Amino acid sequence: MRGGTLVDLRRHAQADRKVFVEWYHDAEIAEMLRHDLAPLTASQAGNYFDSIILPASARGTCWAIFEHGSDRLVGSTALVDIDPVKGNSLFRLVIGDKETWGRGYGTEATYLVLAEAFLRLKLNQVNLEVFSHNPRAQRAYARVGFLRTGQHLEWVGRVNRQIEVLHMSISAAAWLATAP
Repeated sequence: MRGGTLVDLRRHAQADRKVFVEWYHDAEIAEMLRHDLAPLTASQAGNYFDSIILPASARGTCWAIFEHGSDRLVGSTALVDIDPVKGNSLFRLVIGDKETWGRGYGTEATYLVLAEAFLRLKLNQVNLEVFSHNPRAQRAYARVGFLRTGQHLEWVGRVNRQIEVLHMSISAAAWLATAP
């Protein structure tokens, strides 16, 4: 679909399901995601993959992230809640292969998805939410050009904890001004 120097974006395939389920069942990864900060069961993660990820991938709004030039699946990313009238969407990303954390894969995948958002889908703005306890993701998003636009507190009853959710955004004009 779209390639970089570190990662390639491709459509998800049924063969990705097993690895995807493992990621969403991992407690460390769950701490950074929106599933009540707790791992999904294998059944929940499998249903999420089958009912949300595969259909969105077929529509061209969700992608598997592969290590460049290989068949090593390292993550998944998507544009969700696309509003064609306002021309905006919400961005999602997970680098599930923890051995690849800190190598710039998330940063490059974010850049590639923004190319899809602004060049192919002709969106005006992409927004995201990231937990304040995920500074690695915040740095990756800032490197690509996202700016912090706000925050809110959220109560997560399942783990009896309040978290701070940061809002970040990038416009097509800002991205295009810095894109190579």
